[in-house]
Amino acid sequence: MCFSKWMSATLAIALLTGTVAADTISGGKIKSLNAEKKTFVITDAGGKDFTFKIGAKLVVNRAGTEGKADMKVGDTVNVCHDRGTFSWTAHYVLVQEGKSQNWDLVTGSIKGYSAAKKELTFTHDGGKDSEYALGTAPVRLNMIDSKIEDVKIGDHALVIVEMVGKTPTLRSVMVARKK
Repeated sequence: MCFSKWMSATLAIALLTGTVAADTISGGKIKSLNAEKKTFVITDAGGKDFTFKIGAKLVVNRAGTEGKADMKVGDTVNVCHDRGTFSWTAHYVLVQEGKSQNWDLVTGSIKGYSAAKKELTFTHDGGKDSEYALGTAPVRLNMIDSKIEDVKIGDHALVIVEMVGKTPTLRSVMVARKK
């Protein structure tokens, strides 16, 4: 009887911790869309399929224009999603075509901002630090237009970065802060 209680407790902890996973980025081509089930499937470069639930507040960015649902079978995408235990829920999809062909999604946290240089220091989820010129990149706090001065060190962020030659250029900063 003790073993069954221990297994139940372990399973409950695993389920709870699995639903709190941080955002993850996945990429590939959209293989299928299912409007009824509110899901889509992408195939990565290795040929493996991944199924995503469409989140209630999903944003789709196609060529720099954000909307609610503008995905098509065959689109090459980056997907920002929660990586739950049993399902993955997509929150932001970047369609890589036209002017956004060389854009990528990156998750991490804000390490600092130099007002003199207008440069953002960003720590990727993998631990690598990068410096990006802010330029005219829009800044949003909880998906509401904001200013870089409203961002705090340590805030979790999703950024869109474009590779121009070998130089990364910041296209958008989206900070998610718990209220």
